Amino acid sequence: MALVDYSSSDEDSSAHPSSPSSQPAAKKAKTFQQPGTDADVDASNSSTSKTSDTSGLPPLPPSFHDLYASTVRISTTDDPTLHQGRKRQIPHVVGNWPTHLYIEWHPLGAEHSLLASLLSTLQSRLSSSGLGPDSAAGVKLHTFLTSDLGAPLPLHISLSRPVALLTAQKEAFLSRLRTVVGASVVAPFELRPTALEWHRTRESARSFLVLRVGTASSAAVSAEEHSTAAPIAKAEPGSGAAATTTAVQNIELTTLLKRCNDVVTSFDQLTLYTSRESGADVGDAFHVSIAWSFSEPTAELRQLTEDIFSEVKYREGLGEARIRVDGIKAKIGNVVTHLNLLWLGTGKSSMFGL
Repeated sequence: MALVDYSSSDEDSSAHPSSPSSQPAAKKAKTFQQPGTDADVDASNSSTSKTSDTSGLPPLPPSFHDLYASTVRISTTDDPTLHQGRKRQIPHVVGNWPTHLYIEWHPLGAEHSLLASLLSTLQSRLSSSGLGPDSAAGVKLHTFLTSDLGAPLPLHISLSRPVALLTAQKEAFLSRLRTVVGASVVAPFELRPTALEWHRTRESARSFLVLRVGTASSAAVSAEEHSTAAPIAKAEPGSGAAATTTAVQNIELTTLLKRCNDVVTSFDQLTLYTSRESGADVGDAFHVSIAWSFSEPTAELRQLTEDIFSEVKYREGLGEARIRVDGIKAKIGNVVTHLNLLWLGTGKSSMFGL
């Protein structure tokens, strides 16, 4: 099984496939501060609060973030040295428009602090166990949570691979996607993190630290209405195992994925998650990438990651996080369009709002 990869173009121009920022300059991967810094203390202290934004301000509409989803292009050619050695899955070709379909998540307040604390703790323990950047293993984490200037960045759940459209295909693609998403009869829903694990992609030389996600109510639904699906399992404190999901169906996500795959296929592009092993349920493939590394995910790295996620602060804190899904985003070139769920055929039909 090949999970979706995050190409350099996707990470620099969108917020992770296999995935949007308000900063004016091209983003660079941010490495973590050493344990004991003020940033680490603040993240640790704030992670115990409720997983909600404490500013008291109403959330920004999804379309607001779309206005500032792209960064300034600093090179007219593909140059991995400008992107920490990362390479594009699809090389830049004049006349081709990189396209990506995804669900966006802006972790706020305690959610963001808890994720930052988790990554800081992992990097710290990697160093203390002899696996850090200065060791032979050389495991160096790069975060997706913030830019090099420290600005929070959105995370995402991919609903397509990176694909490339011709100029003449852009409007037809978006129109078709708008129609099938509106006809999906999927009402807004919520997701929650269910597991933390490493995945090494076959398309790139990188490993991704991902949070698996499942519908917030999937445990009850699976147990009561779907005999083939098992409820989400939680690791017991001290068990050394991360929270896992077993045969998670994720009905809403799989429905949206099928619709997106149908559109992608109609434009002769590769689909997402259709090459999984025979009989494997795609429901457990959906995830949010929170960090990456060039290092291979060894058994020791995987175990250390599981041990950290099994700690009550992270297991229960992230288990309470909720990812609200009220639509999907289509990023075509540097233009992002938010497609609401249960769209009834009214509103703007052009990707440029015309």
